Amino acid sequence: MSYKDDLSLANPMDPVVREDSASRAAGHVPSAELVDDKIGSEQRGVTKGWGGGAGSWFDAWLTSAAAQIGQVMLALPNAVALTGLRAGVPLLFMYSLFSIFTIHLLNALYCEYKARKIKAGTWEGGHNKKATQYFNVIGYLVNRWVGYFVMLITIISLCSTGIAQVVAISTGLYYLDIHVTKRVWTIIFGAVLTCTMTFIPSFRHFRIYNIISLTGTAYTALYLIITACKLGLKSSSAHVGPTSMENLFLGANVFMNAFGGHTLSFEVIDAMYAPSRYDHVYPFSYLYTYFVSVPHSILIQLASPTANKTYGNVYGVVPVNAARDVSIILMVIHQFVAYALYVTPVFFMWEKLVRTHTKSYWIRLPSRIPVSLFIWFIALLIPFYNTINAIMGSFGNSFTAFVFPTGAYLWVYRTAAARANAPKQPFLPGGWTTQMCLCCFLFVWFAIFGVGFGMWASILNLVQNVSTYSVFAECYQCAGIVKTNSLNG
Repeated sequence: MSYKDDLSLANPMDPVVREDSASRAAGHVPSAELVDDKIGSEQRGVTKGWGGGAGSWFDAWLTSAAAQIGQVMLALPNAVALTGLRAGVPLLFMYSLFSIFTIHLLNALYCEYKARKIKAGTWEGGHNKKATQYFNVIGYLVNRWVGYFVMLITIISLCSTGIAQVVAISTGLYYLDIHVTKRVWTIIFGAVLTCTMTFIPSFRHFRIYNIISLTGTAYTALYLIITACKLGLKSSSAHVGPTSMENLFLGANVFMNAFGGHTLSFEVIDAMYAPSRYDHVYPFSYLYTYFVSVPHSILIQLASPTANKTYGNVYGVVPVNAARDVSIILMVIHQFVAYALYVTPVFFMWEKLVRTHTKSYWIRLPSRIPVSLFIWFIALLIPFYNTINAIMGSFGNSFTAFVFPTGAYLWVYRTAAARANAPKQPFLPGGWTTQMCLCCFLFVWFAIFGVGFGMWASILNLVQNVSTYSVFAECYQCAGIVKTNSLNG
């Protein structure tokens, strides 16, 4: 099946839809189990797949938990400082709950997509299977041109996340050794990422990397919580609010980035043996996400609100000691894994474009190198840590985590017949009425406040940084880091 076929417009004259409609008219309602692989967990449990071929619920949880935080864990305290605790904490929990809901929508859309493909006999499995991606599902169920637009936004979002990992690595290493500039660190580790993480074949090869990654974030979360308590918590810090609307939306954008890692959801769902159960697994990943994001963000703000607002990276706030250095090293390892997790879907798109996606690994994997080189170049061009996070949240995650899922869901299930025969039914009290009303609200809210006001604040911040530091900045915010290391050391 060609790239164009996979984005074909699903309309009533489409043979896929005709066959599906006939099946439904005959009373054969597709079930969620239809989209689950026959092998399932009975044959492939969590004890297998350490080197590859891992697709259990455990692996989906690992990938979702590892992908949720990334470099954002280190930027969240600053985001709380920008919004203030009174606005920041409710926004954190609100965005996380909305995110869980839209994952359910994406899971439902995937089940609908796969059910139609299976009924039409066009679903490819085994060695011929192509990775199912965000734009494939939306383009097939909604409209080909909508699929192309989704693909463009997805590429921008995923590449931005990859860029943020490279910048975060160079920033962390600069805190370790201020004698080497951030630009030099970016050059060195951009090359290392290109030569290593580019060659992980698929999401069924990430189990051991995800476990190592989660170890790093768990240690860092505990370290930051303990450090904040040692610094001393000031109750007056709880009353500090945002100084401007720009700061409020910048902070909210980072929250969206923390809880909006939906761009790789379809690849994770597609790698599961029981994909219909992904929305059951995903909320449990948030238990871990809350642990490594919320407590330390609140406590750091209570302990040191002025320094927290000054630095986009939390390492600028904490004392210089061996525990901090261990945390930095573990987070650099985590960011290596996060880079691979988020850029792998872009690798898949590139492979399909250059027609290497179904080739042997020795042809397919090296063909990804141009993508890594592009990300490396942009990380050198605009190495503005907090600005990149804000842009990802407002432009990428507003669309991919909230606007696209709700809009597509409203379109696909706009008729009573489509709703009655959906493979995955609503889980909220009130059924379809509640589900569709909430979709409408989220679509409007994030289109206006996420994309609209969020992009306004992010672009203003980007222009200010370019004006102050210029492009290809040698050492963004380095003077402050040197001063902090001196004071905190």
